[in-house]
Amino acid sequence: MKIIIIGGGHSGLEASNVISNMGGEVLLLTKNINNIGELSCNPSMGGVGKSNLIREIDSLGGSLGYLSTKSSLQIKKINISKGEAVNCTRSQICRKKYKILSNIIIKKKNIKIVIDEVYKIIIKNNNIEGVLTSKKIFYKSNIVIICSGTFFDGNIFLGLKNYKGGRLKESGSYILPKQLKNIIDYGKLKTGTPPRISVKNINLKNFKIQKGDYNPIPSLSSWFKLKKINNKKNCWLSKSTKITENLIKVNLKNSSIYKDLINGSSPRYCPSIEDKIYRFYKKNHNIFLEPDGFNKFYPNGLSTSLPKKDQIKIIKSIKGLEKSKILNFGYCVEYTFFYPKNLKKSLESKIVNGLFIAGQINGTTGYEEAAAQGIVAGINAYLKLNKKKQWYPNKKNSYIGVMISDIIKKNITEPYRIFTNKSVNNLILRETNSNKRLLIVSKNLKIKNKNIFKKKFLHFKYNYLENINLIIKIKNQLFIYNKYKKYILFQEKNLIKKKIILKNFYIPNNLNFFKIKGLSKEISENLNKIRPKNLKIIKNILSINLFNIIFNYLKNLRN
Repeated sequence: MKIIIIGGGHSGLEASNVISNMGGEVLLLTKNINNIGELSCNPSMGGVGKSNLIREIDSLGGSLGYLSTKSSLQIKKINISKGEAVNCTRSQICRKKYKILSNIIIKKKNIKIVIDEVYKIIIKNNNIEGVLTSKKIFYKSNIVIICSGTFFDGNIFLGLKNYKGGRLKESGSYILPKQLKNIIDYGKLKTGTPPRISVKNINLKNFKIQKGDYNPIPSLSSWFKLKKINNKKNCWLSKSTKITENLIKVNLKNSSIYKDLINGSSPRYCPSIEDKIYRFYKKNHNIFLEPDGFNKFYPNGLSTSLPKKDQIKIIKSIKGLEKSKILNFGYCVEYTFFYPKNLKKSLESKIVNGLFIAGQINGTTGYEEAAAQGIVAGINAYLKLNKKKQWYPNKKNSYIGVMISDIIKKNITEPYRIFTNKSVNNLILRETNSNKRLLIVSKNLKIKNKNIFKKKFLHFKYNYLENINLIIKIKNQLFIYNKYKKYILFQEKNLIKKKIILKNFYIPNNLNFFKIKGLSKEISENLNKIRPKNLKIIKNILSINLFNIIFNYLKNLRN
């Protein structure tokens, strides 16, 4: 029996790939075969915490690390000065090459692609029996993985105008969400993108060059290394100006965000330029020109939903971009997500047996977070189909485990993004030791991926002694481990103490959470209802930022 996957984004692609690698069969339903593995926003992979996810996916037999490295235009190590625990890799991607490589994966014999839209999931006694499509075709299966990204109830905003869509020039999905919203708790989130500008007529003398690393060239995959990058591309750094600030202040009335036309919360770590100027108006903000293919730049830091005429003025207010031309305008997307608190650690629904949900539909943001959920959902969908014990990562062995624990235990109030500081075990969960932590999992799960690109088995990684370079890497890892050993032991003892303190830090029964500044109305209302007894409960259900707000308030209250 085929496992049905709805959506061919990064979560759908990774789920399809791993099921195929485990010997299962996949029916991938998508509305547009040309957009499978689409880099819908920024043309980059990796970064703080995100590259850790990619390496972990790589160790579980996933494809993201290879695809990202192979299609790189620029690749570099960042956070070098902050120590090995938070070192990470970031790569600028060629969209065209990435898509070509993605298509090689979906051409596997045991992955069948159907161009159609799912209108209904057939559920009987809380068990899945199959799906019904827009073409009135019924596909039978006991297992369905939803990987719909931002397409459920997608609504695109550009200035004060809005229209239905999940992405630029792509229709959203509006029928299936109606059924699911009657079964699963849902909310609204939003995300945005900046305009794309032509490489022509840009004065790069006004920008600071940001070069990649070429000796040696880093990699987002532990088994694939680039010998050279044929098309070396640089990134460039500039700043917003006083003119930029004034333009945005004057035109805030034209922003859909500030006219309260959008209800969904935006990503905290990727705010629009309107948000940045409104909140930090005295500060000049970084604008990075990232290569987006060969004919345009992605101005990272200029995400906006302002009208086209205002976007033109804002772009021209940046030094060096006075004569530049916008090729694609920025916009904002509001979409429906389903609260992941209704999911098991395997990413299977607690409500509907056989229904798995992965990716941005769970309230996360980013390609890497989506792909990581895709591989977990894919693994467990295959195991469930074959009546085997479910597997899921935990906070001690991976950042994937940290992310899944966070999203299913803590309330999602804004799009979730992974960072190294979200793990108390970040000294152990390093980018460079993902194989040590997760390769054995891949082996035990029998993810025997005959590599379609290099024609060799991924399991060659287990035979360390055959490769002198691997011995050197192992020695380096041992050196790093010994370097951090005393800190790791100290951290472990400290964690035990913190848990005891949090458990014994009782919260007054009559505390009104509405009095705590920094908490949203919804969160205060929920906390007043559930009346948590101690700080440990609060830490388990809220983000670290919200926990710190409550902790500091209670600490001052005690004093």
